[in-house]
Amino acid sequence: MSGKRNTEFSKYLIAGGAGFIGSHLVKYFLSLKETTKVIIIDNFLTGTKENIAEVLNDDRLEIIEADITKEEMLNAINTPIDVIFHLAAIANPTDYENNPIMSLMVNSRGNENLIRLAKRLNTKRYIFFSSSEIYGNYEEIVGNGLDEDSEGHLMLNKQRSPYSIGKCFGEELSIHYSLESDLKYIIIRPFNVFGPNTDLKTHYGRVIPNFIKWGLHGNSLQVNGDGSQIRSFCYINDFVEGIDSLLQKDVFNVTLNLGNPHPISILDLAKLIIKLIDSKQGYTFEEKYKYEPYVRIPNISLMSKLSGWEPNTSLETGLTKTIEWFKNGGLEKYTN
Repeated sequence: MSGKRNTEFSKYLIAGGAGFIGSHLVKYFLSLKETTKVIIIDNFLTGTKENIAEVLNDDRLEIIEADITKEEMLNAINTPIDVIFHLAAIANPTDYENNPIMSLMVNSRGNENLIRLAKRLNTKRYIFFSSSEIYGNYEEIVGNGLDEDSEGHLMLNKQRSPYSIGKCFGEELSIHYSLESDLKYIIIRPFNVFGPNTDLKTHYGRVIPNFIKWGLHGNSLQVNGDGSQIRSFCYINDFVEGIDSLLQKDVFNVTLNLGNPHPISILDLAKLIIKLIDSKQGYTFEEKYKYEPYVRIPNISLMSKLSGWEPNTSLETGLTKTIEWFKNGGLEKYTN
């Protein structure tokens, strides 16, 4: 962000800092002159040190390999922290379907542990990353997209339930625990963030990296169902700048959608990636995943009003940069 910066925040703790979004936040804050400390807590179940390779030798960075659901993690940290980010999650559908209890615990017990840590360290901001999954299944675009007050259409006792229900519980716990202790919080609901360092262990549920992988390998792109599902995609640099804008504008005690509101069908996304890769194999249609939501578009009016932030990277530009990352080493890492 341009202009004079707010230097109130200089020490950060990022749970899940070796993951996709977390690694970009780590590198972003270490790029700022006012940053004096960044602590990563990660169990490296889905994250990897390769994501933060270029900053591993920065003496302002500390890495703690730990599980945030374990209470002893709290006792290991005594450094003053200005902002704690809870990004630890099993965010891939295949993974959290296979690990339902862990998915629930990281958003409940793990969340409580981090909040208690924030209270003990007199942290200025606690930022919990929820998910657009909390809105559940919508069959059509609502108004200008889902806003923060849109009702949730959640399903219980289904394969995807532990993730979305865990995130709902995490939101409520963050809000009420914070208000009782005068801890200033922000709840972030990300909508389909993409870019370099995307989850290297993914299977179903990461449409952009899957499409790019298949295209670069010379395979057809496998479109789930008929491809009429509607999504929007936010490039990671825009997303990180959005987070920073909330700190710069001193926003707190609010729940916010964060994403790009411009819609595209999955079939049109496939066609665009085929064009950018110059693939000759085209696409094929596969059986539709049973619990996949049809529409997932954010209304970001509140986010823009409070922070002044708007995404400024077009989908084509973001895809081009992501494809280049895959070509320059990402494809070799992306083995699944």
